[in-house]
Amino acid sequence: MCAWHLYCYSFRRSVFSKSLRITTPIISIITNQRPFHSIKNDVFPLTILPAISVDKRKMTTTAIMDGTTSTTSSTPVTRKTVSLADYDAYGFDLDHTLAKYKLVEFFDMVYSCLTNFLVNKKGYDAKLKTDLQKYKDFICKGLFLDIEKGNILKLADDGSILKAVHGTKELTTSQLKSEYGDDLKWEHAETVKKLLRNQKVSWRFFENYFDTPGLVAMAQIIDILDSKADTDKADASDYSLAWQDVLDGLIEMYTFTNYAEDKGEFFPIFKKDPSKYVEACSSDIKKWLKSLKQDNKVVFLLTSSYVDFADKTLEAALGPDWATYFDINIFYARKPSYFSDTASHHILEDGKDVGPADTLKKNGFYSRGNHRDLMKFISEQTGKENPQVVYFGDNICADCYPAKMFAGWGTVLLLEEMDAEGYTCSDGTVPQHEDEGCDGQPASKKSKLPHFEHSSLVTPEEREYLTSQFWDTFLYHEDTIRPKRMNTFWGSVISEYSCITVPSLEYLAGVPLSHQFESFNAVSGNTQGFHPGRPASLLP
Repeated sequence: MCAWHLYCYSFRRSVFSKSLRITTPIISIITNQRPFHSIKNDVFPLTILPAISVDKRKMTTTAIMDGTTSTTSSTPVTRKTVSLADYDAYGFDLDHTLAKYKLVEFFDMVYSCLTNFLVNKKGYDAKLKTDLQKYKDFICKGLFLDIEKGNILKLADDGSILKAVHGTKELTTSQLKSEYGDDLKWEHAETVKKLLRNQKVSWRFFENYFDTPGLVAMAQIIDILDSKADTDKADASDYSLAWQDVLDGLIEMYTFTNYAEDKGEFFPIFKKDPSKYVEACSSDIKKWLKSLKQDNKVVFLLTSSYVDFADKTLEAALGPDWATYFDINIFYARKPSYFSDTASHHILEDGKDVGPADTLKKNGFYSRGNHRDLMKFISEQTGKENPQVVYFGDNICADCYPAKMFAGWGTVLLLEEMDAEGYTCSDGTVPQHEDEGCDGQPASKKSKLPHFEHSSLVTPEEREYLTSQFWDTFLYHEDTIRPKRMNTFWGSVISEYSCITVPSLEYLAGVPLSHQFESFNAVSGNTQGFHPGRPASLLP
């Protein structure tokens, strides 16, 4: 994932035997992000996705359109399994995908940069500059800020409010009903689910770890504003102005030109010591990336990060020879607009934009662009008229949704919360866990209860930031009435726009490319696509 969104396992025995350690973007800042154009299917036809494994006794074809029908039958079919070996090209996001950030150090740095801006440039109370660890249980990806009310919401898959706070203070059910009605439905939920992008007028959702510390700062500012108000709460205009100040801080931190100019505090701190904030990829991931280029297949980098920041980040993650892992490199892609715009790719030479590219060339460096020109390049390189592409990313809104909906690509979501809360190894890909049945159910009467794993990539400190006791988990919220299921807003989005979801690339590097992964199906909230098994929060 990436600053543009703000701006506009080797699961082998050795991994599990080590002390607890996890993976997870840079940055798409909110100022100039263009909305999707109104797109009709006849303008952007869905391409055929890779062949999937189907029981031939029941089906006559293995190729299906992504979403509905078979190419040789009018009968709708549901994707059952997917194999990475069936793809012709493999695309990778950078931040929180190829580059895993050391979250404790990263969160602390981001929060410090932002609160310094708010105190020093906007005049807020210096008590904002508190130790973020005090609020670590307040951090949860996917929360919604109702700007005019000063409320922060966690939503269910049907758009109803599961839990909420005003500032940092929890709201009771009666308080919520007085503000949102007896059904507790948030009026903007359907709009968000349809567009899956932010708008800066009345609400904002926090989809990544580059902006989540901003929510902590905003919650404290709401408390401060309320304490100074004549009534119980400050005016809606006060909250709106405060959010604009927080947004200004995020923009100053992540504006891509600040990297070269040593402005905005975030970039100057980061580039002094990238390895303080970025984990080096394992040798297993490096070998796996190299192996993907066999048989005339294409491996490409597609990130919204600008080239100078990305170069430093990739060097920390993959080494100084990072470019050898990719057949083409695209920066400042402005996702999700890359999948809907017709903007030309621009050639980069020594990190400088030298103008539009007529054609894309192997080993080239580019910025901006659109997916259709990239598909032409992939077709030329593979010799395939309709090459099949899979894209790996951590952001369901900027990576998976547009890649699947507008380009017809397969999608793999990297969700580090899986590593933080633990999961069962139930798909047969992890050594010494073959006896655990699908979704953690015992494969035989002799099987024990599901065994939860945390890979050696996640530290105990990071787990505390990624799993909130206050908000409950990213995928589930406690429900004492209905049977346990994935019931959160973002859980339903993941099951719709991700083919499979894994904790990290480290896991995939330890699995044969030909492995058949069971994928998510058309039923909202289904959990078959989690690998190597369901997260702990979704198990009985």
